[in-house]
Amino acid sequence: MQKEKIDLSEFYKSFLTIGIPLMIQQLISSSLNFIDNLMIGRLGTEFIAAVGFANSVYRILDLFLFGLCSGMGVFIAQYFGKKNFEMIRRILGKLVLAGITLSLIFSIITFIGAEKIIGIFTKEPQVLSIGVSYIRRALFSYTFYAISFSIGFCLRAMGLTRIPMISASIGVTANTFFNYCFIYGNFGFPRLEERGAALATVIARMLELSTILFIVYKKDFNLKGNLQSYLNLPKNLIKEIIKISTPVFLTEMLWILGVVSLSVAYSKLGTTQAACVQIADIITAISSVLFMGISNSASVIIGHTIGKGNKNKVIIYSKKILQIAFGMALFSLFLVQGLTNTIVSLYHLPSDTHILAIKTMRTVGMFVFLKMINWTLLIGLFRAGGDTKVAFCLDIFPLWFYAVPVAFIGAYYKVPVYILVGIADFSEVIKLAFSLFRYRTLKWIRDVTV
Repeated sequence: MQKEKIDLSEFYKSFLTIGIPLMIQQLISSSLNFIDNLMIGRLGTEFIAAVGFANSVYRILDLFLFGLCSGMGVFIAQYFGKKNFEMIRRILGKLVLAGITLSLIFSIITFIGAEKIIGIFTKEPQVLSIGVSYIRRALFSYTFYAISFSIGFCLRAMGLTRIPMISASIGVTANTFFNYCFIYGNFGFPRLEERGAALATVIARMLELSTILFIVYKKDFNLKGNLQSYLNLPKNLIKEIIKISTPVFLTEMLWILGVVSLSVAYSKLGTTQAACVQIADIITAISSVLFMGISNSASVIIGHTIGKGNKNKVIIYSKKILQIAFGMALFSLFLVQGLTNTIVSLYHLPSDTHILAIKTMRTVGMFVFLKMINWTLLIGLFRAGGDTKVAFCLDIFPLWFYAVPVAFIGAYYKVPVYILVGIADFSEVIKLAFSLFRYRTLKWIRDVTV
């Protein structure tokens, strides 16, 4: 019994040390999107919708990178538990190379097909024009973001969470300042509107990458080495990485495509309704700050503990993680409902749009509780435990076989957007039921480095 108390003490120390910087970083990242949305939103609902549609490409890239890094992060966390830095450097090299390749593919496709991409969401000429103008400039930030994301994810998997937090802080500060300069033409800069927002994003991502590279180079963290040390991976490890990472990558790919499909469905109801969903998504992102911190810190702690070969600790820690997640989920639920009026009032919306945005946000907020618990189970526990195939099924099936079809059916019959969002989000109930069943079996605990 005394041993369990010691374990819990170690757990809480690790959880706070890793989790708090992750939560702050997630808050900063969410703030960047919120500030972008708010500052461009002062130009009108057409700008909110257009930039929101354009950022769908960024969201797809972001989730692809997250899937790629999550799969390899399972190995980094467990190798860190074994203090095998040689293998960590090799995995990091492959991770950065894959991230660069992915970002370049996205950049080329986005530049060539900008009109078709925005045209998926809207046919309104003004919205289409704004979206294309923004996306063809913002795409130059993709590669900078991919590199900093890959390195930052490796650092987080090692428990070094303060460095990504610092780089994200510099990025959001720069983005806010240059948004103010370029969107509205302040401090003698030209008024560039959506072009200014895109330019601010590119500058911010460059500064974010420069910061993280500078800190890693100065501090080392056992990550410095020659070029060869980053490229050589044993063939058997490559096969195992592909085996574990592929379901994670496919999960993120199909998940974000499902989310984009939902956006397409909601856009069928009109620009105003689509703008309301974009605003509601911001408050969800803010409320998710706690849970991305919890999920990511949980995955680091669980991964390290599995790497050390202590299954009993894994079970104890996972129970505590879920208890914390449950309490934070309730807090987030009340937070979202409490902030709804305040957030919507920051936008200059017509009265009817204002009311619709509040209704939509309150509906989305009702499902925050379930989303947070599901994130903790699937990302924080199952993926860290190497149970990526089951996590794939639990994440994707409710989305594609329930949420997406009912969203398009509802859009066809012109169901009000605040009702339709609630019907689609009921998929979280289905997901939670099966996830809890899987958790109780303990079959999700696997050492992938053995």
